[in-house]
Amino acid sequence: MKRRARLVVLAVLFLLTGSLANSQDKKDSKAPNYYPLAVGNEWTFQVTAGGNTAQAVSRIVKMETINDVPLAYLEASVKGKVVATEHLRQTREGVFRYRNNRQEITPPFCLLKYPVKSGAKWSGDIAIGNDKGKYYSEAIEETVEVRAGKFKAMRVSVKVESPKQGVVTTTYWFVPDIGFVRQTVDTGRLNVVMELEKFQTAKKDEKKDDGASRKR
Repeated sequence: MKRRARLVVLAVLFLLTGSLANSQDKKDSKAPNYYPLAVGNEWTFQVTAGGNTAQAVSRIVKMETINDVPLAYLEASVKGKVVATEHLRQTREGVFRYRNNRQEITPPFCLLKYPVKSGAKWSGDIAIGNDKGKYYSEAIEETVEVRAGKFKAMRVSVKVESPKQGVVTTTYWFVPDIGFVRQTVDTGRLNVVMELEKFQTAKKDEKKDDGASRKR
């Protein structure tokens, strides 16, 4: 029962948080890449929530075209069981989350705004299904140390306010050529910490499959 409870908690947390994905429009190749995105890229995290600790793996599985928009499909797993999915897209304006567990997000949520600058702020409306709200984001440059090492990162704090969920604050530490190395979630009732243990880039044969997208 305890093991099942831990899985349920982690599944809920993944619904509240974000991961990485691969879908890039034309973006300045000389600019720092805070998302080394390719099908097959994989991030292993240690997740601590409510006194429980588990290992979680986020992996970019494939590309999908939905409503004529190319999106990256990511699966987050705990002990081999998929607990959450996302569809994301990266453009020269930033990184956007389009779907969460197959539920459409309207308008797409701006997870990271480009160009990345310390002190930058952005906000907007957000709706996932019938749950509507607003979000406010701010980026600050700082150094962070996690299980995978010590990094110079861009810390992005996102506060989401909605009638159903109340106020949820999620903070990401993004590192160029890796992705986010640390993430915290504060729901007011539960605190979560995710720390990167390992990042593995895609194999060459998996990169070749990037163009094999499905239309829906």
